[in-house]
Amino acid sequence: MVQIGNFHLGRAEAAKAPILDAGEAFLLWDHLVSRYDVIEQTQIYQNFAHDPDLKLILLKGLSATLEKQVDRLEAEMNTFKLPLPSRPPKSVRIEANSGVLEDRFIFKEVFTGIQNFLDNHTRTVRSLVTNDPLRKMFIDFAKEELDLFDKFVKYGKLKGWLQTPPLLYTS
Repeated sequence: MVQIGNFHLGRAEAAKAPILDAGEAFLLWDHLVSRYDVIEQTQIYQNFAHDPDLKLILLKGLSATLEKQVDRLEAEMNTFKLPLPSRPPKSVRIEANSGVLEDRFIFKEVFTGIQNFLDNHTRTVRSLVTNDPLRKMFIDFAKEELDLFDKFVKYGKLKGWLQTPPLLYTS
């Protein structure tokens, strides 16, 4: 018999019981809050974007990446009966003035966010040592972020919005 809190489990049940340490609980909560913030920010950018391709990329990022990751994070939080942070509004509609934000600025902000989340996912994976499935989930998130980064680099070069260092030519 193994005791976890007030529960007494047999060895087989104890091996299957989900475990989470305090640091992992915080990382789940922190990532969920961060993703909520990014969703709200992306919705605002969507209102101000003019370029149809950029609008589509932002919409796809919301549905294919951000909302899916939020769903997974919320499910994990629920598995461990952790309190969920306050969710942002389902949508953000701001009357967009064409002179307030330019598409190039929106691209740069989203690109910087992707770069920051690459670092964030990597630091998180390094910290997850107790819960193997949770570590796998964040490795998946990091792979998704790397794929987004690659696509965003190509898109930024295509649009001429990516700051690239000067090229050196040797003969």
